[in-house]
Amino acid sequence: MERNINLFVCLVVAMAYSLTSYSQVSKVEVTTNATGNFELQRNGVPYYIKGAGAKDHFDLLVKSGANSIRVWSTNNKAFLDSAHHYGLTVTLGLHVRPERSGMDYNDEYAVKGQIEYLKNEVLKYKDHPALLVWGIGNEVDLKYSNFKVWETIEILAKFIKEVDPNHPTMTVIAGVDPSKAFHIKKYCPSVDILGLNVYGSIENAGANLRKFNWDKPYIVSEWGVNGPFEAKKTSWKAKIEPPNGVKADQRKRRYLELIEKDKERCLGSYCFLWGQKQESTATWHGMFLSNGKPTEAVDVMHYCWTGEWPQSRAPSIRNISLKNIGWRKDHILAPSTQATLSIEYNKYNNKKVIVEYVLFPEAFSDKIGGDIQISPDPIEFDIVKKSDTELTFIIPKKKGAYRIFAYVKNEKGQSSVANIPFLVE
Repeated sequence: MERNINLFVCLVVAMAYSLTSYSQVSKVEVTTNATGNFELQRNGVPYYIKGAGAKDHFDLLVKSGANSIRVWSTNNKAFLDSAHHYGLTVTLGLHVRPERSGMDYNDEYAVKGQIEYLKNEVLKYKDHPALLVWGIGNEVDLKYSNFKVWETIEILAKFIKEVDPNHPTMTVIAGVDPSKAFHIKKYCPSVDILGLNVYGSIENAGANLRKFNWDKPYIVSEWGVNGPFEAKKTSWKAKIEPPNGVKADQRKRRYLELIEKDKERCLGSYCFLWGQKQESTATWHGMFLSNGKPTEAVDVMHYCWTGEWPQSRAPSIRNISLKNIGWRKDHILAPSTQATLSIEYNKYNNKKVIVEYVLFPEAFSDKIGGDIQISPDPIEFDIVKKSDTELTFIIPKKKGAYRIFAYVKNEKGQSSVANIPFLVE
């Protein structure tokens, strides 16, 4: 009886939001098409997600051929409104606190409080015209031990089914393994779609889902280059980041050969990250620089989404070396000595390129799952000689770990980046 009263109250509130806030609610559903493949439909029309994890640069996103964004929480309605203004849909995250952040899923009071808060968020946004899919939780399975979190996911998914028949439910996991597929399939029957945050593991994600008996569709909710957590490390534990050109090739192949080719189960994807953030470095996942200028990763997604390269392309750094030692190797140098950094790049159709070099202290971090990291400040250093392909400079006299960056950009600011970590002993 109490449950029915609560549901009635929720429905009344939901109707009030619907009547006062929005007039164009989109009907989104998971169906199967004539060939028997899973398909997402929006207002009766097939809708394949060409998306990005994004909070800005929406104009360039649309120009590049995308149709959707993913955001991780409901903390800013402006993202929904701005996306709608640009004709983009939104996979809207409900922030279910992960265990690693201190959430105790044995604490009934904390669990109930979180659920009631998120139910109100559902009622607040369920009729927004930009809404496409609900993303219930993001990587709650990362470093977790209490499987009760799936009870919370199911309670929220079931509630959405009751109050919002217009939008499918999804929960998002970090990578793919049998236990996660089993728990979600068993304990979360109200979840329509599995969201996969996959980087290196994207290579076998579709095959593994089938192997683990997941029989519903999936969205590649985050993908891109191999993450810092998968990277090779130097002997002093600095993570080795490939040049932008190498990463661009990896993005292109993964989209065209892995994501797009799974017509049977995959409903589309959200590349990561249409923006900038510090994650081991300031350039690892971000497709833009901290100054807001796009990198060649944006050009690659333009090609993936439209089948054509943009008219103006960023240059592309293909290789970088320090003292004739390539970027994959360790670089251990003596203090106050000279060293030469060399880069190789494609100019493409740019008549002129600008090359800059910046030195940083190494940003060691043990953060995981996209948790906030602080960017270090650049360090002044002495330059002996500089050209468009080489930099001769003086190694810092202070012992420690450093990372030197090369930026090659055209006159519009479209850029390519590469870096090398080195140790001063």
